[in-house]
Amino acid sequence: MSGTRPAHIAVVNLPMQGHVNPTLGVVGELVRRGHRVTYAITEDFVHPVKAAGAEPVLYPVGDGDGSRPPEPPERLAEGFALAVQASLGSLPALTRAYSADRPDLIVYDVYGFAGLVLSEQWRIPTVLFSPTHMFYDGVVPELFDGAPGLAALPGYAELAAAFEERGLDSSRIHEIEAPVHAVATLPYTFQRLPETVAARNVAYVGPALDDRTYQGTWHPKTDAPVLLISLGSQFTCRPGFYRACVEAFADGDDHVVMSVGPRVALDQLGPLPSHFEVHTHVPQLSVLTHTDVFVSHAGMGGTMEALHHGVPIVAVPQMSEQRVNASQIEALHLGAHLPREQATPEALREAVWRVRSSQQIRAGISALRTELAHAGGTKAAADLIESALGGTR
Repeated sequence: MSGTRPAHIAVVNLPMQGHVNPTLGVVGELVRRGHRVTYAITEDFVHPVKAAGAEPVLYPVGDGDGSRPPEPPERLAEGFALAVQASLGSLPALTRAYSADRPDLIVYDVYGFAGLVLSEQWRIPTVLFSPTHMFYDGVVPELFDGAPGLAALPGYAELAAAFEERGLDSSRIHEIEAPVHAVATLPYTFQRLPETVAARNVAYVGPALDDRTYQGTWHPKTDAPVLLISLGSQFTCRPGFYRACVEAFADGDDHVVMSVGPRVALDQLGPLPSHFEVHTHVPQLSVLTHTDVFVSHAGMGGTMEALHHGVPIVAVPQMSEQRVNASQIEALHLGAHLPREQATPEALREAVWRVRSSQQIRAGISALRTELAHAGGTKAAADLIESALGGTR
């Protein structure tokens, strides 16, 4: 345990794969070090949380109760408001659960505001867990539809009122802009404007990957190069995009694995060539071990998983945060940025050919993988979390 006494560490998160998955390897490492980890999340994530060794602490979901966001909006400002609603909806259940079982430390997602409220209420030290870019100069207008600052975002007033109704200091909300301790599951080089990040003690640990065999495994059926196509877990209802991919690669030599999410039926895609396999979901980490090129929405989790495996990316982002990632992918020579409105069959074919054949991209990926090898992953994240134990608010 690196000289740290066993502690009760609570993780407070939102019910979204891109926020939960990056934490699971860190949870497993903390449990291996002897800590007790409880995990505030919804019923949908009980299995992976238990597989990581944590004890789920459930908060409710239901239509209209504010605890579960609907299909996420493309505008991140609206997403902020939904994160506030989810956090406030979780507070009654989490207050009941933790009032008799106080954690020694709260690790909260960058938008897991319930963790901040509980920390302020009970004077518990915190670590911010960021599965995306840390707040940098200009991040709010750049990502949140031109808003001048956090206080201008929809949902901020409701969140501030929740603090004040409990007699707490609502300025604590701004800790997400400049936390004392933070873990970011990306390398320093990939962080947008890292020199402007105001966190006092931040560990850029890279992808903190865990054993996800519980999601299943995948093995290629042929010796053909594998092309993986996925828009992640949120913005998947894009039948037009998937049809463009079918047309683009129908006559190619790749074995194409395409994940289309739960709301796209196969009959919406037209006739599928024999070298295509289409699934609602795929065990992405397993597929990436065999993948040659990844056509992706450029979510941070999938981007880091691909780079960990040395797979170049054709980034087709669906919203502002992913457009920042796509710009970083292109600037660092890790792949190509193809704006979604330009993702025609011809453009998709050209982009895949370009990232596959580029020596500059091979060199860029090699350089970033070297950085990832030294970033520390789950062990570095657990070290930082342990260093925050015993702090005060």
